[in-house]
Amino acid sequence: MQNERDFHRRRTAFVILSAGILVAFDGFEGSHADLLRQSGFDERQTEKLIALRPRGFALNGNVYAYQGDGFSELSAGNEEILKSFVPYFSRNGMLEPNGKLFSGMIPSEPGKIWRTVKEIQFS
Repeated sequence: MQNERDFHRRRTAFVILSAGILVAFDGFEGSHADLLRQSGFDERQTEKLIALRPRGFALNGNVYAYQGDGFSELSAGNEEILKSFVPYFSRNGMLEPNGKLFSGMIPSEPGKIWRTVKEIQFS
């Protein structure tokens, strides 16, 4: 569990909401569900947001995004939503000029960066 907390502290978690983006403070070691609950969402709202909205993290100049409990590849609509936030990620140091944008992750060992499903092309 320590490796997972260390990983969570190193990354910058985010959830894209219909009204904008919720970004965790530096060093936040909780999950996305923790982030949502601490931001005032109840359990039902949190579950719905996890299931339907793009969420992910920035680390080492790249952005990793997914949806659902299984860290699934983004739907076409959610991929477009994510791409609309590329300027935000870039301006805020989350996405470096040569950084990559990824959709979906294949869960494996907690605390490690999991394999991605696909790279999203953006301009």
